[in-house]
Amino acid sequence: MNTESRDMSYAAAGAWEPAVVPGAEGDFAGRAQELAAIGQCRAEAVAGAPWVVVIEGEPGIGKTALARRALAAGPDGMRVCWCTCDLFEQDYPYGVVEQLLRRLPATKSGIGEPVAAPTGSPLAVGADLLAALAVAAESGALAVVIDDIPWADDESLKALSFVLRRLYSEPVLTVLTARIHDAETSDGVAAAAGDWHTVVRGAARVLPLKLTGLSVEETAQMIAVAGAGTLSRQAVDRLWEHTAGHPLYLRSLLGEAGPGALADLAVPLPVPSTLDELVRHILDRLPAQARRLTEALAVLDAATPLATAARLAGLSDAAAALDAALAGGLVQWQPDEPTTPLRMHHQLQRDAVYQAITPSRRHALHAAAATLVGPDRAWDHRVAAAVTTDPELAGRLADEATRQAGEGRHHRAATLQLWAADLAPTREQHEHHLITAVTHLLAGWAIARARTLHPALEHCAPSPARDAALGSLAGLGGDLGAAERLLAPLTASAGDLATRLRAATWLGVMHLLRADGPRAVAVLRPVVDRMPPSPATYEVYGDLAWAVGYADGAPAGLAVMAETGLPEHADRVAHKDSFLLNHRGGLRVLAGQLGAGVDDLATLAARQRADGNLAVTPSVHYMLGFGRYLTGQWPDAAISAGHALLVADTLALPYGLAAGHTVAAMVHAQQGHRGQAETDLAACREAAALFPERNCIFPVLATAVLAQAHADRPAIREAIRLLDDPNAITPGARTALLVLWAPLYIEALTALDHRPTADDLRHAEDALHAFDRLAEHVPALTATSHWLHGRLATAHGDTHTALHHYREGLATPARDGDDIPLHRAFLHHDLARHLQATGRPDEAAHHLQQAHHTYTTLGATPHARRAAHDLAPLHPAGIPADVPGPADTLTEREHEVAHLASRGLTNQEIARELFVSPKTVEYHLGNVYTKLHLTGRRQLRTALQSAAAGG
Repeated sequence: MNTESRDMSYAAAGAWEPAVVPGAEGDFAGRAQELAAIGQCRAEAVAGAPWVVVIEGEPGIGKTALARRALAAGPDGMRVCWCTCDLFEQDYPYGVVEQLLRRLPATKSGIGEPVAAPTGSPLAVGADLLAALAVAAESGALAVVIDDIPWADDESLKALSFVLRRLYSEPVLTVLTARIHDAETSDGVAAAAGDWHTVVRGAARVLPLKLTGLSVEETAQMIAVAGAGTLSRQAVDRLWEHTAGHPLYLRSLLGEAGPGALADLAVPLPVPSTLDELVRHILDRLPAQARRLTEALAVLDAATPLATAARLAGLSDAAAALDAALAGGLVQWQPDEPTTPLRMHHQLQRDAVYQAITPSRRHALHAAAATLVGPDRAWDHRVAAAVTTDPELAGRLADEATRQAGEGRHHRAATLQLWAADLAPTREQHEHHLITAVTHLLAGWAIARARTLHPALEHCAPSPARDAALGSLAGLGGDLGAAERLLAPLTASAGDLATRLRAATWLGVMHLLRADGPRAVAVLRPVVDRMPPSPATYEVYGDLAWAVGYADGAPAGLAVMAETGLPEHADRVAHKDSFLLNHRGGLRVLAGQLGAGVDDLATLAARQRADGNLAVTPSVHYMLGFGRYLTGQWPDAAISAGHALLVADTLALPYGLAAGHTVAAMVHAQQGHRGQAETDLAACREAAALFPERNCIFPVLATAVLAQAHADRPAIREAIRLLDDPNAITPGARTALLVLWAPLYIEALTALDHRPTADDLRHAEDALHAFDRLAEHVPALTATSHWLHGRLATAHGDTHTALHHYREGLATPARDGDDIPLHRAFLHHDLARHLQATGRPDEAAHHLQQAHHTYTTLGATPHARRAAHDLAPLHPAGIPADVPGPADTLTEREHEVAHLASRGLTNQEIARELFVSPKTVEYHLGNVYTKLHLTGRRQLRTALQSAAAGG
């Protein structure tokens, strides 16, 4: 967007809104209940409990006036930062965020930092905005108003969604106003680029208010404050029935008709019967130059310098015209601004004026306006000035769309293509532009807007490009069958290579969402072979690697990744190739190369935090969570799970929810937080219903680990047996995630408290053979392999072989960052049981102590309790009493903050790691110190280390 025109529109809206704007809420009346409710939220926000207030209602019902009155200056010193969304700026990424950043108050030093245009992922921009809000709020309570949020751009909506769910203790009150009953525009731009309701879904405290017309009593109050005198109750009732208590209509009517006309019940109301008619009536009574100025502003439909509006209107005396226009009540201005910008008072009034202009004059005004505004807005006016099909303008629009798409502005590119479609002279050209618009939206993952064009796509003549777009939309909507039916024929028959490759790539992704490795390989391998080397090719390499992983296992997928020539160590991977670390890191974790996999994924996550232009996906975080879970970094695994869920929810990528909740459930279960684990398990099951072929294994893993943590052997077996049902668990999921499920599966089938059947032993042996093939070249899995062999030997009654494997497993050197400490603890525990059963209690006690120490270090509370119970008869003084300590009272967020603080991270570093503000870190850290009876960070590390050691 043209920066000058954008800044002008922002400046005209007013960075710091006054408590009362003349002609707007100077005659405010009523809404006592709503004001009281907002006042309570305001008071709590000032005290450090952030609130979000959502004011909805039809246009002109008084949403903005209510927000202004509720946020008027008061003794609490709350400052108001006001931003206004614009339908014409929906196509420009982060327009609302940039506006908000520019308007935040100065810091304590009084020196405002220059604001650069936001770039990067919504999470990166959201993190910057969160930090800026926290700094601004340090000087006092802050109210942030987003007026007309349904018109916000999609990227800003996502960034705001991130921010509102990360505000915990900052004195910030957020007020959102939203018009309802807005119809979709003809070009597929809905009232919002995305669903604005998702912005408040994760906020902790939300007050929804839906405004309707004023009551009779409130109507009487407005009549009084507007200076219309005192009317009889009958006159008020008649006026209320006439306007339905609609504030804008009522205010306009009171300004047009005198008290006498309103009070005379003997004659009908001498005013138009609708707001549109009333506006036209006012317009007709304006002097000629004032009317021309008002019409010019209706065409410009933006805050505009008086000089520009006067030039468009062709005025000889702009000042006189402005005086008359202001007196009519349809125009507002800001004379304190250097350019004296002005605009229509309300959108409803603007629409009525615009419709009153004759078509020929509208077209002429738009043509002239195109020469007076910035280059981006000029396209809007050129299109509005067109009176018939215009192939030359359509071609220019298409060229501009290509340029915008090349700069990553996919929303804007789609809008331009849709305008080109409307101007195209033939059906074939119209459909080409329409399909291209959808392709732009899919490229930018603007799925919600793309779906609004689905009916128009279906009415296009069949073509490869149309079917590729329809197939992609079907798959992203969860209808993988329809996606396959549309995309599969295109991979061989599409007319041009680009369409064939695009269809094949999307079809491969659809197969991946079904965990169908062989079919994904069949379509993706030819794409890789045909495409020239480029970042796009490497992205398909990543998809192909996962396809091979689903088909033949994670090590085979890694062999595909090796074809990219990626350096072995993550820190040596070029920044431009960072996204490949997501694919390789995830496959390394599943191949048992835990340290290298965690390093890949952690490096990518760190780069994403530093560079918002790197795309963020849930898989980076949930695969990092699985890797940290296996290597015993449970607090960090929980943080990774939270990041995965945050990304999935904020960026509308629901495929990551099931896996994210699985990691969280597994960690909580092993730590003994059963309630939290069960909550995540329930959410995992719900999320797994989307793309069930891919996600079906995750509830099984979460259920089995929860049962394992609480020694519920029947529940483990019941959950794990689903792995034997190909109708319940797809073969691809079994193959790729072997390292996660096989140890659980073998442990369940060789449980010591039940007699394994022949089928149990056969299935356990088959799973162990598969695990051994995975572990053959992965030293970190050797100890786990010996543990599982020992359990299988025990189930066969071969005590000698079992003891051999247990001792060999424990003799295997632990590899820092690669070892699975929980399995090593299980080795000690199972060996102790054998030693106790064979009459060697002292040696058994030693291994139980080792198991207990490892459990305690991990934070595996349920396992530690069982080890202590088993040790009690052998060595009563060897284990400290299981007494809950102060750390057990910490919340999940306090545990995370304490964990990171104990590692020596600063408040700012913790804030970046957890995507919260430093003030929130300070708040939670203070709670930690209070609950643990500490005075500062120096004691915190000692306290946590002591707890980990069982002291």
